[in-house]
Amino acid sequence: MNGLRDETLSQSHLQPLQMTGFRERYLKTVHHTIERYRLVEPGDCIFVALSGGKDSGSALYTLTRYVEERGVECRLQPFHINLGFPFSQQVEEIVKQQVEFLGLSLKVFHASDYGVDMERIAKLPRPICSSCGLVKRYLMNRLPRELGATKLATGHHADDFIVFFFKNLLGGNLEWSSKFVPKLPTRGKQLGRIRPLFFVGGEENRRFAEEVGLPHLKEDLCPYSTYGCGVDRSKRMWLEVIDYISRRQRGFRRRMMTSIMRLAETLSTQRPETQPLRECRICGEPTSGEICAFCRLLEAQRRVD
Repeated sequence: MNGLRDETLSQSHLQPLQMTGFRERYLKTVHHTIERYRLVEPGDCIFVALSGGKDSGSALYTLTRYVEERGVECRLQPFHINLGFPFSQQVEEIVKQQVEFLGLSLKVFHASDYGVDMERIAKLPRPICSSCGLVKRYLMNRLPRELGATKLATGHHADDFIVFFFKNLLGGNLEWSSKFVPKLPTRGKQLGRIRPLFFVGGEENRRFAEEVGLPHLKEDLCPYSTYGCGVDRSKRMWLEVIDYISRRQRGFRRRMMTSIMRLAETLSTQRPETQPLRECRICGEPTSGEICAFCRLLEAQRRVD
């Protein structure tokens, strides 16, 4: 199977938005990011990854409004990857509501159609959050590209990048910060990424989604993120630190993101990525080694009793 199940939803129109001070500031910030860094260009086919949450939903909303207000001739294609967990159908239903709210059509992919069994993967001796992220990154790059996407849009926001920055800094992996920019170009089979929410935080996304009436998950349905996932616990700890500083230092997120972006640009200039990505010997997708991490994960999954 090709894994694609095209969900065409009833068409509506993006309703006029009654502006408040917060909504106006939020949209101005995001739309300025889109415009300044040329995240959306005429002729683009942008696949927008949706998880059912406030962040990816807000990314789709702001991109949709920007394209309509500016009259940009491009295509926005929301899509969702159903991972096959017991709760995944609930998540998919929320995603459908988000897309219907904006009058767009949804493409749904099922990870199981690509050999993924998350219940078996959860039994492996590695953090399930890490495996889940690996599967999503692989499919989010491969599937939109195969359907003609020019860019991939995600709901990554300022808090995410600040957390990534500090963790990489403490781990001695500062070179990874070169990727912390609003827009990453296409590199071979690696689809270009855009992050319209680069300069806004998670709490701002939550408030915006609530104020405009955008359906979204109010709580994390994944039991692994609540019980015992070290990756998730670590991120939550960092988010608490960021929130603590932000309440005491006005404009902390904005200043921090500007500094991170400048560092990323410096690192990119000093250490340009000249080494071409290899193609996985099994699936042909981009990888730094002979076999990509996704194919290695599937092989490990097959050995689970």
